[in-house]
Amino acid sequence: MRHLFIINPVAKRIKGKTKKIKDKIHAFFKEYPDLDYDIFESRWCRDFLTCIRRYISDTSEAVRIHAIGGNGTLFEAVNSIVGLSNVEVAAYPYGSANAFLRYFGSKNEKHFLSLESMVFSKTIPLDIIRCGNNYGVGFAIAGMEAFANMKGDEWIEKGVPEDIAYVSAAIIQLFRGRASQRYFIEIDGVKIEGDFISVLVANAPCYGKAMHAAVDAHPDDGMLHVYVFKNASALKLLSTIPVYTKGGYLKLPEMVIHRKAKKIKLSSDKVMCMSIDGQTMYGTSIEYELMPHAINFVCPSKVDISKLPRIFGKPKEGFRI
Repeated sequence: MRHLFIINPVAKRIKGKTKKIKDKIHAFFKEYPDLDYDIFESRWCRDFLTCIRRYISDTSEAVRIHAIGGNGTLFEAVNSIVGLSNVEVAAYPYGSANAFLRYFGSKNEKHFLSLESMVFSKTIPLDIIRCGNNYGVGFAIAGMEAFANMKGDEWIEKGVPEDIAYVSAAIIQLFRGRASQRYFIEIDGVKIEGDFISVLVANAPCYGKAMHAAVDAHPDDGMLHVYVFKNASALKLLSTIPVYTKGGYLKLPEMVIHRKAKKIKLSSDKVMCMSIDGQTMYGTSIEYELMPHAINFVCPSKVDISKLPRIFGKPKEGFRI
């Protein structure tokens, strides 16, 4: 097996430390001279897509892609390998949010930072979401939540604290009267139409820095979970959105529609702000589809998968209602 390390030099926990990380990788593999590895440092957005495809095409060996960065780095790695059975993905939590890895619990973060764990541990098959022509491993959002995440990320880069950034972006949209729009949704053939705040299609519980609205979602259960947030007055939304983003949708039956599905069609008569694993895009229609066990994901051997949230019915590592 060959190992390709892709490093995002602008990821929050990497800035100014790229050489240190490379030196650590080189030192590790000196102890294992029989293992082949290469390192690629990103130069611009989506740089990894071409690099990974070219690297894979140049070898007949199995390849493990080590994504050292945040949500965007993992997104590029996943989109590079879909449909390739001889490629695996290992994700390291070097970004500001690392939303997908939060599924495994904060106590296990150290194992995802260990080179030994990520090089020698086995993989587990995970579902992913096809989002139009892109692929996500965690979530897809349309509406105010997607806009708030995008704007919040911009403000965080300028030094605004995470919680304040996201909440402020949402509040601004509310009082500008831009929080909702009309959506046409088809969930496994069942149609829903209405004026909604947001539509969340989840494969895993977490998104953003500390939000976990999709407490039912697990990336190996063969289902997507859809949460449709209804429109209401600004004051009503201000009181209910925090409950919803912390996984309390069951306390809001009049505000949130929850469905399980394998294919969702979404459209609007206005342009939608959409986010897929934190990557923003725009359009008037999109289709989401479950792709079961589509990637092989490295799970550190010291992570006890018998105690992952799905076993208990409700997430235990910070997602409990």
